[in-house]
Amino acid sequence: MTADAPIVTFSGPSRLGRRAVLAGAAAGALPLGQAARAAMVNMCVIGSDGWLFPAFDEVRRSNLNLVRSTAQMVNEGVAALKAAKVEVVISYTPAKSRIYREFLPADFKWSPDAEKRYDTALAELRKPGTLVPDQATILEAARKKTTDLLFFKADTHWTAPGAELSAILVGDAIKEKLHLPPSAKPGMKLAAPTPVTQERNDLAALLPVADQAKYPYQTYMVRKPVEAAGGGGLLDDDTADVVVIGNSFMQPIYAFANVVSERLSRPVALLWKVHQFSPWYNMLNFVHSDGFKKAPPKLIIWNFAEVDMETPASNPGAWGQTAMSPTAFITDLKKALGV
Repeated sequence: MTADAPIVTFSGPSRLGRRAVLAGAAAGALPLGQAARAAMVNMCVIGSDGWLFPAFDEVRRSNLNLVRSTAQMVNEGVAALKAAKVEVVISYTPAKSRIYREFLPADFKWSPDAEKRYDTALAELRKPGTLVPDQATILEAARKKTTDLLFFKADTHWTAPGAELSAILVGDAIKEKLHLPPSAKPGMKLAAPTPVTQERNDLAALLPVADQAKYPYQTYMVRKPVEAAGGGGLLDDDTADVVVIGNSFMQPIYAFANVVSERLSRPVALLWKVHQFSPWYNMLNFVHSDGFKKAPPKLIIWNFAEVDMETPASNPGAWGQTAMSPTAFITDLKKALGV
């Protein structure tokens, strides 16, 4: 199932820099002393042992009331979709700085409120009964059992092993709780893990050229699709009744949707845009598409990053022209759904 405009844009360093500079208005400016500035170069937080973190993922403070109000906006959107007979599961991706916190610099440590950000959002999103698997707990536990990197050291994103752990959690929770009818087509078949070397480091690219070589590309393991007669599980399959809608964490190179398709034994379509497009815009883009109008899916897996819960939908610094008020989003969504 594809929207009118293909969502296949890759993120680049200039876009990350724009978001890093402007998105910090989410919960108010934080006065920074000389010590804090010393750990940041071009809005890139310099950690230890070759780790870099995006400055827009502010861990030194949090506005939990804003987290709650954003979650309420999500809940209203989910309610509208369910009224239109479309089930919704939230894929809530934890921050890299949460999973690899020990590599943050001394002046970028988690505040008590920021510590509560993920769990607060999780509780709020689950209040209406929405299925929201706890990816943070799974990834934090995996760090104690594996030497595989779950996030790249010098890039914002997770690796395929990190994405796969979360996709297995989401897919298995769907099987257990939602009981979708059997699919007429098979799910994605994935091969054994093979090594792949990343092609970019979006955080390292923010640093002066002389420093970028200190952060080499990393090799990670990914299970690629098996080509077989009859296909099945294709990411652009217009017959798929499950659709993943999200940001660049969902892009095919990390294989999240592939693994969900394998776990559910059915095709899963994928629609994604870089994180400068708001999750609200991405949802509206889909429900206004010809594909949705012709054949609404049975299930949407709606992806959010942890920082999204603290970034107002109306913040143009974060979302540019895709920023909108909560009222505008809900009104447009209900109109498109006919509810």
